[in-house]
Amino acid sequence: MDEEKPNSAPPKRIAQIAMISAVMLWVTGPPLGWWPVAFVAVIPWLFLIATDTPLDRRGYLAIWLTSTVYWLVTLQGLRHAHPAMYLCWILLAAYLAVYHVAFVGICRRAVARRIPLYVAAPIVWVATELIRNYFLTGISAAMLGHALVGVPMMIQIADLFGSYGIGMVLMCCNVATFLQFRRYRGNADRRSMLIATSIASLALIATCGYGYWRLSQPLGEPLATIALLQRDEEVVYEQSGERQEEIFRNYARQAIEAVGESDKPIDLVVWPESMFTGSATWMTAPPNAPVPKEASMTPAEFQAGIVEHQQYFNQRSRSIQQMMIAAKPGRKPPEFLAGCGVIRYDDPIELYSGVVHVGADGDLADWYGKTHLVLVGENIPWISQLPVIGSWIPHLNVGEGGKRMHIAGIDVSPNICIETAVERVTVNQMRALSRTGAVPDVVVTVTNDGWFDDSSIIEHHLRCAQMVAVGIRRPIVSAANNGPTAQINSNGNVVARLATGVNETLIATPRADARDTVYVKIGDIPAWCCVIVTAFFIKRRKVVS
Repeated sequence: MDEEKPNSAPPKRIAQIAMISAVMLWVTGPPLGWWPVAFVAVIPWLFLIATDTPLDRRGYLAIWLTSTVYWLVTLQGLRHAHPAMYLCWILLAAYLAVYHVAFVGICRRAVARRIPLYVAAPIVWVATELIRNYFLTGISAAMLGHALVGVPMMIQIADLFGSYGIGMVLMCCNVATFLQFRRYRGNADRRSMLIATSIASLALIATCGYGYWRLSQPLGEPLATIALLQRDEEVVYEQSGERQEEIFRNYARQAIEAVGESDKPIDLVVWPESMFTGSATWMTAPPNAPVPKEASMTPAEFQAGIVEHQQYFNQRSRSIQQMMIAAKPGRKPPEFLAGCGVIRYDDPIELYSGVVHVGADGDLADWYGKTHLVLVGENIPWISQLPVIGSWIPHLNVGEGGKRMHIAGIDVSPNICIETAVERVTVNQMRALSRTGAVPDVVVTVTNDGWFDDSSIIEHHLRCAQMVAVGIRRPIVSAANNGPTAQINSNGNVVARLATGVNETLIATPRADARDTVYVKIGDIPAWCCVIVTAFFIKRRKVVS
């Protein structure tokens, strides 16, 4: 007689259990930020992993649906950007939910193959977080480790392993607590519980000890006095030239007032993403650039037109600088680091979301092109690169890579928008710069989060930047339309910030930090090792009792 297969767990019951984890994960993030819950938030999922009751397709579908709801609520601010973003928001939530399903499914497979839960769960969790940081351009928001940004002692290991390391520590704690509960109920062996508890205890002690040591190290002297501009300027996708010019004038007026009212000289003024453009993008062209078909002029006339536009751009910058110091005789004009569109006339014409560096003389000294573009909004991967079809689809070009700019006596690495929200981008830029000996003193990021109104997306963006600051051991200052405008030190602490949606200027004085980090040197190799081990979990044969 064939043995009867045990009945699968009811989907409704699975959904209820999974929803408890989803709710607990959500309360650890913005707007509540209840970080202690992160130490137990994954336990309901661990129950689904450890249960002997089979999970059928309906069970995994229930987990996916509850996780989709979690991501819909967590990232609901995305829908504010444009009516078309509702579909993107739903698709993104549905996609991210797959990782939670994969976590449960792979861990169940590993446990069935006699891999201890205290080994499988932390490794598989890190593997899923790493893959979502790369696949489809990547997203770092709402990583498990981000729950502890308000606990400085617990996040200092980010300079060793990034946010992945903090997430692994939290997962070890979740597993230990879960096995202690199961042991109390008589459903877990004493040895597994003791090993899991020992691992979690050692991880916590090491994390806190390392954090205490790192936080006890003094920071350096202030690098410069930086004015970070923020306004609540409404933005839309189809912005008229008149509206762009109005936004530019509003920011220029605020910048002039901020410098004029400051008691101490301002070394650098930072304008948010695209807010310096107005009606004048920065234009450049190589000497042999072909004349665009729509331009009825000779090559010489075209080159003269480019030079004339550059002169206008520089004169506009000089005018603002002169008005800034008009009430402060003897002061040197501040330099600008400003979000501004860039057009490079070549074959084909290249469009960039850029940051321009305007020197104290008013002339443009350098510019940086955004290297990590927003999925769909700025670029459609693969399709935009196709020979013919790609030219039909509006998209921005990818910049050449991280850059160090010497500004106001310090070395600055500019970032734009999502580049600090995808952890690996800034870390990889720092690694590339360090190999050339061009390590910057500070990261200056410009962003336009006016798309997301007063939603938690802004806080998630700030959390990502805090983790990056620890990972690279450099201060980060951010100037944002709407927010987050903030000064973050190299320990991940928010030294100062502006409230979301206010029209104010934050005067930041970031402090130097010359510490090197393991994370910058080796990147996410340890996390990739977790991916390899996870693949082994999947392929290992099932052990039959």
